[in-house]
Amino acid sequence: MRKFSIISILIFMATFALLTVSYSKSWAHINFLAEYSDGSTKWIPYIEWYPLNAKDILNDVTVKFSDDSETWSVMGFKLNSFIQISNASLSFAILAWVVSLVMIILSIADTLEVKLPPIGKFLGFAVFLFSLLSFLIYLGAPAAKRKDCDAQRPDCDNLNFAPNKFFGTFTTSTNNDSYEFKYGPSSGWNCIVIACSVSLVGSIFNIFFFNHQNV
Repeated sequence: MRKFSIISILIFMATFALLTVSYSKSWAHINFLAEYSDGSTKWIPYIEWYPLNAKDILNDVTVKFSDDSETWSVMGFKLNSFIQISNASLSFAILAWVVSLVMIILSIADTLEVKLPPIGKFLGFAVFLFSLLSFLIYLGAPAAKRKDCDAQRPDCDNLNFAPNKFFGTFTTSTNNDSYEFKYGPSSGWNCIVIACSVSLVGSIFNIFFFNHQNV
């Protein structure tokens, strides 16, 4: 038994798990600062962005990006560029997920001393590259959403769900009342970033220890 490959199994199982979790979690969010009658304040979820839909938490509405009528009725504009960015990011995350599963299988086979081609030494870098592309591409999602909004309506500066940066804060005013919001990445996107880092460690490890005989 090649004990070094047990470490590779654990690393890519962690990567696989992180990518799996990312699909069920929001990738970005907008939170609203609620003020209560006793003077206390609390940040509460307002909108959560997933790869294929968005959830308006306050109004309990889920908007599917593929349904133009839904996005138009809730947001007031169609998501064209944003959908392209979101789909591309999700596609690379899925590719990373598939290759990480292949790496787990290869690492198990290597642990059992099955004769394997040297591809196992380098395939982990595909997981790293795909997950890296996934989270980097998604950095452009807010700007793409804002581009869609600007192309279809003139008042995007006043829309709570159309910030054009990846994270930050903004304030809106209605009837002399001010409302504060903050937005940024969520746990789903964070999982992909962590998976990318973990897969890089596993890839470097495999260069030296995949198909390595025990000392």
